[in-house]
Amino acid sequence: MVRQEERRAKTRRQLVLAARRAIAARGYEGAALDAIASAAELSKGAVYAHFATKLDLYLAVVEDVLEEARWRLERVALALGSGAAPPAASDAYLSDTGDAEHAALLLDAWTTAGREARVRELLDAFLAERTTVLADAAIRAGQGPKQALATAEMVGRLIDAAVLHARYRGAAAAGETT
Repeated sequence: MVRQEERRAKTRRQLVLAARRAIAARGYEGAALDAIASAAELSKGAVYAHFATKLDLYLAVVEDVLEEARWRLERVALALGSGAAPPAASDAYLSDTGDAEHAALLLDAWTTAGREARVRELLDAFLAERTTVLADAAIRAGQGPKQALATAEMVGRLIDAAVLHARYRGAAAAGETT
């Protein structure tokens, strides 16, 4: 039974990774399940064996990118908690490793959240968590609660701007026209 569970988890991970690449390149709307299955070297039936709908696969991708955002946020919180100024702390979010794909996926999640309530719920929960993590770090650096909340909001917005800029740079470098 363990081997079957391991195979199932491996197949699911293959699909999520293939979907990440497709969505980063073409967005949720433009990513075709046939292409995702082919890129994962699986059948479309395998996609449906693991995800009931395209939205369910997309939600798995969003959860994956938000988990990645959490570990990136840990670096920001460490810098902020050590007394770094908000711009310097926010610089810790991006590292050049996977930044273009991360930015594309995060911005696609923001866009899709406007149309899909389940994506909006995931994103809203993450943004609230982000504010809490950053405010706690600012408090560790000696700020009072009100100032720490303002700092958390500022750093969050600086991160958002950096992600937007990274997406723009990534799209321009790839020669995207959409």
